[in-house]
Amino acid sequence: MSYNFSGIELPGFGGYSLTSQLLYNVKFFIDWGLANAGAFEIIKRNQNTYFNTDESILRPETDLRFNSCQIWQGAGPEWIWEGGISVSSGTTPFRVSGVYINDIFHPNTEEGVFAHHVDYQNGRIIFDEPQSTGNTIQAEYVRRSVRVNFADSEEFRDIMTDAIEEYQTDTVPSGTSTREHQYWLPSIFIEIADGKQRGLQLGGGQIKNRIITLYIFADRPNERDLLRDFLDFQSRKTFVMADLNNITFPLDNFGDVVSGIVNWPDIASQHPWRKLRMIDGRSENINSINTNIFRARVRWECEVEIGSI
Repeated sequence: MSYNFSGIELPGFGGYSLTSQLLYNVKFFIDWGLANAGAFEIIKRNQNTYFNTDESILRPETDLRFNSCQIWQGAGPEWIWEGGISVSSGTTPFRVSGVYINDIFHPNTEEGVFAHHVDYQNGRIIFDEPQSTGNTIQAEYVRRSVRVNFADSEEFRDIMTDAIEEYQTDTVPSGTSTREHQYWLPSIFIEIADGKQRGLQLGGGQIKNRIITLYIFADRPNERDLLRDFLDFQSRKTFVMADLNNITFPLDNFGDVVSGIVNWPDIASQHPWRKLRMIDGRSENINSINTNIFRARVRWECEVEIGSI
């Protein structure tokens, strides 16, 4: 007889178990699927966007972990880092190769005063040394059109509480590159909840059932409806998750791509964990916070076989 916990995988406490494995793999799955559906915008130098601004121009951002003018922010978070994306239009996303300072190109490999890291997660450049505010600093990048985050994030809590009054006075939250608020719409927030289980086989193992809830926020009703349909279509999907306890995460402490990393499907194929099966789904529109935000909710019922319990 053993008095130890069952189902604990290496490295134990401090590692990733079922809930975290689901959260991160679902985010990777949604990010990858949306990118291959063309949900990105290519930002090139000296090209005005829909809002008549050159979004390649970076702006200094305050971050208490760094000195002033070390951080230069782009227009919107989450730049695409994955390779191998296939879009029917033939448009291919690319990784950031460097920055332009006063029209002079400085590659990512450069050392010295202009040495820098690309923070794909937050959509910004981190310089090793502060840069002059008199410089024009630009980068060409590919921005995700949809922000995917977790429902326990500060961003989700702010949208659900503090943003109600503020959005009523702001116009199109994702509309300009110098937004007062760092909320990017449309956004999808992932929540894992409502668990149950049943036996897998004689001699041990369990099938774990979980409800994955996806909260959609958009500032345009057509984008809300599009994302609701896209996610609802996946309610019978099956895929193998990457084992977070064995993989090298694609982004380092700066948010830059780790050398040798290609994309999430490549990571999952090299370090497979369990198979995630979507066995049912439900989608619905929900009441808007105000006239500028449109919301929906998609629920996936999924199951994962855990043979080691």
